[in-house]
Amino acid sequence: MREDALENSMCCVHCGAAINEVYVQYSPGNIRLTKCMECKCVADEYVECEMMIILIDLILHKSEVYRHLFFNYPILYKLNMKDLVWKTCLLFLLLDSCRQSLTSAGKVGTIKWDSLPAFVSTAGKLIGQVLVQNLIYFSTILVAAVVILRTRSHPKLRWVDLLLALLLSSYFKLFTFSMMVWDFSPFMVHIVEMFVLSSNTVAFKVIMNESTPIAATIIALGALASQIRLHHRGLGGQQRETSFVASSLNHTLILNACTRHPYKDSIFSHMKVS
Repeated sequence: MREDALENSMCCVHCGAAINEVYVQYSPGNIRLTKCMECKCVADEYVECEMMIILIDLILHKSEVYRHLFFNYPILYKLNMKDLVWKTCLLFLLLDSCRQSLTSAGKVGTIKWDSLPAFVSTAGKLIGQVLVQNLIYFSTILVAAVVILRTRSHPKLRWVDLLLALLLSSYFKLFTFSMMVWDFSPFMVHIVEMFVLSSNTVAFKVIMNESTPIAATIIALGALASQIRLHHRGLGGQQRETSFVASSLNHTLILNACTRHPYKDSIFSHMKVS
């Protein structure tokens, strides 16, 4: 991916080469799609597609539709990216808190509705826990991105671009709304998490122009790091307990589905948790 494709310029959804425009408009309703000079394909055919087609291709994890949304769509519709980042952060934080509350029914993370102070206390702790987990997850991925940018000849990348790519690719979290209305098996939570991680893998691959095995490994490391929890208990004094809770089935499935690498067995062996 070229440097100018990341800075106020659109790109070809097939090869990632920078282009000036994705279509030429002759009259209202009469446009001609631009062809890429590098790969000779139509630069962005999603300009003429309905949102349902874009959504289907998102679910199918096609890299082309991710490039359309990350690079071309904001310029075509003049979106304020920073406002979109904060609004998306708030929405997904609330959805993660609701999901955590649904899966922790009868446990410590359950929100108590007995009184207003109890509700504020338990809800605050739950939101704080979810916030810390998300901060660890995104921080791990951002640190890995910085390392990649410094060790390889990558173009400059703003952290807002990568953060927005990871947030927008977490659209599967919207299924939490349906889980709050209908009863679902607890296993559905892991399925949704698996799809979120796989979509984040494609987003990281597209925005960083990296290979799928590297993107999948970094996303899995971020997911594993976000599961570190520090528990504090008081039994006549302060006793600290550190536990590492990893959803090994979830992360193994995402790596096995996303990677096509001859050394993936060695990758899994380094990520086993004792």
